[in-house]
Amino acid sequence: MAGKSKAIIIGSGPGGSTAAMTLAEGGWDVVIFEKGTNYFGDLKSQAPSTLFSNDELKGPTRFFEDPDTDELEPRTYRPDNTTGATFTGFVNNIPTTVGGGAVHFDAKTPRYWDIDFRKKSMLGPIDGADIIDWPFDYAEIAPYYDEIERLIGVAGDIHLIAETPTRAHAPRVNQLPMPPGPPQRSSILLSGGATALGLHPFPAPMAINSVPYDGRPACNNCGQCSHYGCPIHARIGALAPLRRALLAGAELRPESFVSNINRDGTRATGVTWVDYAGKSHTEKADLVVVAANAIESSRLVLLSQLPDPHGVVGKYLMFHWFTAGFGIFLHERPHANRGRSTTHVADDFADPDFPGARAAAAASGLPYFRGGTLELGGTQEPIGEAKTYQFVLATALGGAKPFGTAFKELMRASLLRDRLCGVEMLAEDLPQRTNAVDLDPQVKDYRGFPVARITYSPHEHELAAQRFYIPLLTALLKASGADAAAAVPETSSQLFPVAEGNLPTGAHIMGGLRMSADPALGATDAYGRLHTMDNVVVADGAVFASSGAHNVTLTIMATALRNSRHWVSVFGNRTTAPAPARASELPPTGGPSATAGLAAAAAGVAGIASLRAWPRDERPVRGES
Repeated sequence: MAGKSKAIIIGSGPGGSTAAMTLAEGGWDVVIFEKGTNYFGDLKSQAPSTLFSNDELKGPTRFFEDPDTDELEPRTYRPDNTTGATFTGFVNNIPTTVGGGAVHFDAKTPRYWDIDFRKKSMLGPIDGADIIDWPFDYAEIAPYYDEIERLIGVAGDIHLIAETPTRAHAPRVNQLPMPPGPPQRSSILLSGGATALGLHPFPAPMAINSVPYDGRPACNNCGQCSHYGCPIHARIGALAPLRRALLAGAELRPESFVSNINRDGTRATGVTWVDYAGKSHTEKADLVVVAANAIESSRLVLLSQLPDPHGVVGKYLMFHWFTAGFGIFLHERPHANRGRSTTHVADDFADPDFPGARAAAAASGLPYFRGGTLELGGTQEPIGEAKTYQFVLATALGGAKPFGTAFKELMRASLLRDRLCGVEMLAEDLPQRTNAVDLDPQVKDYRGFPVARITYSPHEHELAAQRFYIPLLTALLKASGADAAAAVPETSSQLFPVAEGNLPTGAHIMGGLRMSADPALGATDAYGRLHTMDNVVVADGAVFASSGAHNVTLTIMATALRNSRHWVSVFGNRTTAPAPARASELPPTGGPSATAGLAAAAAGVAGIASLRAWPRDERPVRGES
């Protein structure tokens, strides 16, 4: 539009849509490029029609939610930079669609802690890791958290959040917009075990409606939440800021892949993009916002050959380090598949001062370590359960046929669904320069562009924390009444080799273009602008300086809101809402025999079954959140 500054947003996920909202409402002409498909109707409405449904066959089994990743847009992986890629295919991909990963997340919305934003200052360095502080602290970001919680509709009660350690590290003043939703039986069950061990479980803040909110209905607790698009929009995610961007005049272009950021010296002039038919186009802009998710954003900057004198683009890639526990309850059916993908969490293991943690860290040669938040009460769904039994019958039980009477008895007993409760620890992953995204020299996507190559191995910090907390996860399940219990890593390592292999998992992806005052330690400045470019900024998890020990989406959106308010005023001289007042001092607020035989068989394959209970296509314990 004539007379307006123009911004191109690359990606319509949580960060990109938040930036688009801020810029469009601030008077900018905004075009949003999204390489994925639009599965929604009128996105200007509060609850648009959608093709998503709670259908396990359609979704995780036939890959409607995430089509063609392995064949058309793969990634490659290697454990270190001394070898070529050891794997090509699915490497921690996030479903590509309008709305990004927040269309499918399980909507846990915790806040990062004060020690996340000031990790180096408050906890100190660790040998072999590249720890820095964020450019802001908890007090500065807290008001932005408040705004995002209202925007997307977070249900919970700040007075039920554990005072220790959670509110001690992430204090709150304002109540959440909605009360907590109905608790899951499985989450209550495991919360009891956590309490028996002296932990502090509480109802998780979740961006899922517990009551009608902003023109959208309350959740009906269908059970198919994590990894599914919500068919009734009780969980709205990034569509909330996207709607506001579109109402303010932004344009959305789905199935449009940005292949290059064009530039004249250190100033971006626009982008080159490829449409659904494979035809290439150019689009001019005054500001380019990169928000394609941490891996793809790093890939785009590398494809564009933007200046990188310190070699930091793509570096300091982080995931979360997951550990899965499972308990089998022979005397009852907790029905952990019913509800909103676990309703309770416990944060005790995220505390570096958890009893015994400092001593265990010292024994491993570390000054400290952290585990992470625990999600209490997940399981798997019927088709996923059936696949597990087929695997058990065909392999672990001597080649028995994967159907017929034995298979039906297993399904009726439902040891690995109705009688299974999971607990998952989402643990901190330290930034390391050697963990990185670059361009694979051999493998290309179906459009002909080099794919992202992931180089990643865990630090001793992650492994030492895992070694310390695995027995406690098992103890939690036993204290909850489980008749059989175990905990295993979700990713293989030299310390804990597991059948799932060493590919990083979890859909929580951070770093690659991290914020740093020092250009030699991070690709972007304190507001997400590339140090080497005048008008290229980043609005997704790529800017994270540390991974934290909690789900990422709320912090992605709050950071994008903070930074994009700055961009509006600096780059376009347009009006926008003022930054929230800094919260400098935020006070805390207050048939039995047959079942037993089947249990023995299940216990014999406990390690395998526990991992297969959460395969990468069907993990209900969490989503990209």
